[in-house]
Amino acid sequence: MPQILRMNYHKGNTLKKRTKLYQKRWFQISLLVILIGTAIGLTYGISFLNVRQAQAQLFDLNAISKLEVPSRIYDRDGIEIGQIKIEDRRPVRLEAVPYHLIQALTAVEDSRFFEHNGVDFIGIARAVILNLKAKRITQGASTITQQLAKQCYPVEFRTRDINNKIIEAFLANRIENSFTKPEILEHYLNRIYFGSGYFGIESAARGYFGKSVADINVLEAATICGLIKNPSRLSPRNNRELSLKARNHVLNRMYKEKMITESELSTFINLPIQLAQIKGEQNSYVQEMVRLQVIEQIGIENAGKGGLKINTTIDNETQRVAIQSLYRNLAKTENHPEFKHQTYADYQEKEISPDPLALTKKKIQTPDYLQGAVIMIENATGGIVALVGGRNFKHSQFNRALQSKRPTGTAFKPFVYAAAFSENYFPGSIIKDSPIDNRSVAIGGSTGILGEWGSESDTVTYKGTITAREALVESKNSATVRIGKKIGRTKVVDLVQKAGIRSPMDEYDKTLLGSSSTNLYEVCRAFTIFPNGGQTANNMHIISSIISPKGETIFKSKNDGQNRVINRATAYQVHSCLKDSLSKGTGREAFGKHGLRDEHAAGKTGTAYNFTDHWFIGYNSAVTCGVWAGFDKPKTIYRGAFSKDTIMPVWVDTMNTSLKSFPSKPIKQPSDVLTIEICKKSGLRATDTCYEEMVGEAEGTRKIIRTTYKEIIHKGSDFHSYCQYHANGNEQIRKPIINDLTNSTNRPQIVSSIDAVFLSSPTVIGKTDPYSSLEPVLKARPVDEKETPLKATPVTPNILGSGEQPIQITPPEPLKIPDID
Repeated sequence: MPQILRMNYHKGNTLKKRTKLYQKRWFQISLLVILIGTAIGLTYGISFLNVRQAQAQLFDLNAISKLEVPSRIYDRDGIEIGQIKIEDRRPVRLEAVPYHLIQALTAVEDSRFFEHNGVDFIGIARAVILNLKAKRITQGASTITQQLAKQCYPVEFRTRDINNKIIEAFLANRIENSFTKPEILEHYLNRIYFGSGYFGIESAARGYFGKSVADINVLEAATICGLIKNPSRLSPRNNRELSLKARNHVLNRMYKEKMITESELSTFINLPIQLAQIKGEQNSYVQEMVRLQVIEQIGIENAGKGGLKINTTIDNETQRVAIQSLYRNLAKTENHPEFKHQTYADYQEKEISPDPLALTKKKIQTPDYLQGAVIMIENATGGIVALVGGRNFKHSQFNRALQSKRPTGTAFKPFVYAAAFSENYFPGSIIKDSPIDNRSVAIGGSTGILGEWGSESDTVTYKGTITAREALVESKNSATVRIGKKIGRTKVVDLVQKAGIRSPMDEYDKTLLGSSSTNLYEVCRAFTIFPNGGQTANNMHIISSIISPKGETIFKSKNDGQNRVINRATAYQVHSCLKDSLSKGTGREAFGKHGLRDEHAAGKTGTAYNFTDHWFIGYNSAVTCGVWAGFDKPKTIYRGAFSKDTIMPVWVDTMNTSLKSFPSKPIKQPSDVLTIEICKKSGLRATDTCYEEMVGEAEGTRKIIRTTYKEIIHKGSDFHSYCQYHANGNEQIRKPIINDLTNSTNRPQIVSSIDAVFLSSPTVIGKTDPYSSLEPVLKARPVDEKETPLKATPVTPNILGSGEQPIQITPPEPLKIPDID
């Protein structure tokens, strides 16, 4: 019985046997989906990789062997005027590179460089694990070959994504198959950027340590290789502390790779970084300015690739003449009998012919000869037409047109009068012209009277009273101080700052005579407000556009418009004075002696106190040009040296040459400026009685002439005082509107326009009417500017002189003396 039961039990187990997993329907369906998905994924992945591999095959590997192509500079007419190498690069052969530098490089950048075939998969896995542990990206896995690929094709790999990363890997593999390991290292070391403007290992070694790469030691090699990850941030010239940490990281990596011993590591880590002094190398002031602006506009790494076409605003012919004229005229100044300083020729001779008895090579001395600078700006756009920063760039790379700040001297005066003409004064305003106590400005001391060196003459004369126009045209110092003090120094300072002068102004009234130091560029830019109708261009530049090697425009200068500084009327008033300055003022020799061909030009001489600095700033409707001369260490050029003799000829030559590219036109009087007639005797608005009798040209004749001149004034200005001197003769002649500084109550005369009262009935009864009371002779009455005033008509036919209205007086008969014998 028990046996039978046992048999039934085993039979039941056989009937309930379990189904295998792979036999289950859901498993089979899931497996099928996975297999199909995997097949699709593999197919897509292979297709994706094949496309990226094909893209990697399109790269021209010849680019790897090509280094920088010089960027070419063109003037405004497309004439090549020079070349610049934005990259400071000196290619070297790998044989010249010490082995310890290659060890330092591979230790920190690619320890398996000699083992992988372009992509280090072990390195990628290691980087992933370390980054996951740190929960942030602490290191990458790009090999030296991959970095070379990115350096050679920066445009193609400027976007960092998985797509470009895969193309980069295929390209790296292709490079490995096309070049040997030593060739890859050589291309890499000659191409990559090492910070501070140094491209390639040789330039980095010379720039940082002042020696060839062949001579650098382990510490220096570790310093250079340590900054590759972030050249700008880790450069020892930018951040010595971060650079030291990066160097020590390289040394630690070299120790782990058994390239240096523990003892060497302990010694090296405690040593500081020692750098060589920086040495500038360029060949002209224009090229250096272009180089700096290219870097500023498109970045140093993009600029460093070379092959750029750089279009500038320079006019080649004007630039050439400016250089030659400056050199020629400063040499003439050095030949003056009173010039007692080092000359350009003296310095050249010492540089070329060193002392034959000297045992060691002496350090080259800084030049101490007379220097000069020229800059020309296009008024409308702010483009720099010509730029000369000194007499010889090789002697000194200091750009005196942009960097040197010196007292502007009397060239500053137009801004004083511009401020005054904005404050209800005008060129006909009367100013006292007499000696002034030097304590009011304290130039060159605080005693005595203020000198009059601004007149550009050894002879000093005072006229008692003069107009503001005469004061500016003849560059009168005392008169300028008087009108400047009346309006207030702060208004003058505010004006020049709005005009573009960023240099600080002295907080004393001597600023009115140009004691504050500024550079030639700022003054020249500020002067453009006079030909520009009171505005100055916002965008001062030398580069108009930059074209890539592929012909793409990667930079184009924008016209940012102009900034309003003063109104059009004020600008024209100052312009009219500066135009007179060239025709009959301190710059009158420009036309006759120096041959200025532009009749529409205007300008101002400028001589600083004690004859230390010479300026001449002038313009026409198209361009403004400034010239400066002086010493880098201020000192008297020679006693009696004036800018009209030293640098005005340079200005004339430069302006004459520019006329071909920049034709000059008359600067038209704006509609808000009115021409009025002023009596020379009273300085007030003229009436029909402003005539005086004087001796005629013919014997025994007399003539009556009009004692007036034309002047310009703002429309609506409150100047309605009419001459009474010629009406009744009881007014002071030319009473100064701007009088002694000690009298603070003096103000410009403001008289309202009042109609004359005319006789309506006789006042004297008589047969002959001796006082013309019955038929009075009508006198002139002031009229509104919109009316046309009636003028007296001469009744005598005889006219003597040009444009004058004489009265012919018949001489008496000869006196007959009887014969008493």
